[in-house]
Amino acid sequence: MTVIDSVEQLSALSRPSRVAADRPDRPGPDTRPAETVDVVRMCRELAIRAFRGEEVGPAVAQLEDIARRWADRGVSLDRLQQIVQEGFRLGTDRASGLLEPADVAAAMAVMRRQLDVLHTLHIAVTRAYTSRLRAGDPRHAAARQLATALLHGEPAGTLARHCGIEIADRYHVVAVALPADDDSGDAPRIAVDRVEDELARRFGLSALSFLGADGGTLLLPMELVEDERLGDLIGTLSRCAGSSFVAVVLDAAAGDIPGVGRQAHELLETAVQLRATPRLYRLDDVVLPFQLTRPGPGRDALQALLAPLDTRPELLRTLTRHLANDLNRQVTARQLRVHTNTIDYRLKRIAQLTGCDPTTLTGLWHLRSALIVRRFTGGADRSGVVAEAPARSVRRSASNRRVGA
Repeated sequence: MTVIDSVEQLSALSRPSRVAADRPDRPGPDTRPAETVDVVRMCRELAIRAFRGEEVGPAVAQLEDIARRWADRGVSLDRLQQIVQEGFRLGTDRASGLLEPADVAAAMAVMRRQLDVLHTLHIAVTRAYTSRLRAGDPRHAAARQLATALLHGEPAGTLARHCGIEIADRYHVVAVALPADDDSGDAPRIAVDRVEDELARRFGLSALSFLGADGGTLLLPMELVEDERLGDLIGTLSRCAGSSFVAVVLDAAAGDIPGVGRQAHELLETAVQLRATPRLYRLDDVVLPFQLTRPGPGRDALQALLAPLDTRPELLRTLTRHLANDLNRQVTARQLRVHTNTIDYRLKRIAQLTGCDPTTLTGLWHLRSALIVRRFTGGADRSGVVAEAPARSVRRSASNRRVGA
């Protein structure tokens, strides 16, 4: 029997069976027998899926959530790891029992994969478990209160001494907008836990955060996080959260954090409303859209500039694509499935109707600015002005993210 034959036979094994025979030793007083059986079954089936080479990420995430709940109830980590290990062993035993002894190379490859998955599982469960212990740690709560005090401009020296944190001279103030998913259940909380876990792993309590389901603020000491590595750090935190997010960073002295924090969130709101591609943005990236979208006669004039194109959607679409493609007529023509001569004709018509020639620097600047304003205010065509690939929907509740600023 080959490994492929064995995999086919495992379909029947992944169905629930008589779990009583698969239980580990009698559950301890801090666990509930029914839940113990469920975790054993889950780990057994995870091992079988790993043997078949199937995706195990969702099952690992589910076990992380169980680890958090058990940590809240006081179940020991040793007990949890024993149950996970036993369930995984049962699944691996069933899988390996279908291999032919002669198929040594395939068996070794399967066992290596099983060990890799078990290693990942133990790390995930331990990290999830300890994150709940840290959440209940008075020092962690004090660090969160310290972040709130700094963001509000309140006295923070006593809190800093209480949690053993030295207030840095200067901070990277990072405003974060986490993606929204109305049907996510516990997903937002889990995403926040993972982000805070990674910050704690890297920087201890020195990296302060105030995050909720919609996002929030990170205060990262500039002496600990080099400016050129901020983008990589946000990328890592995005992977921990399970989805990319938009963030804006400004630098500030400790005493200036309240005002700078408000500015960072105002810039963040602009980036979110313009559906900017998820990544870290700096002041230079968003200051022009921010200024263009402030209410006033300038914004009103730019908003009216594109009004003649409202009845010509093909012209507005061509302009948007042309700008997004960095003025490359060939690429725009290929995307719109027209000839490049058609693109040239449409650009001339845009110049005639708006009075701004998109083939000149001045006309191009006015048209690009008008598109930014239109996108911000919810105009007819909102595609591809700032970034061709839109971000996932993001909750835009600034009050939730600014911690009462």
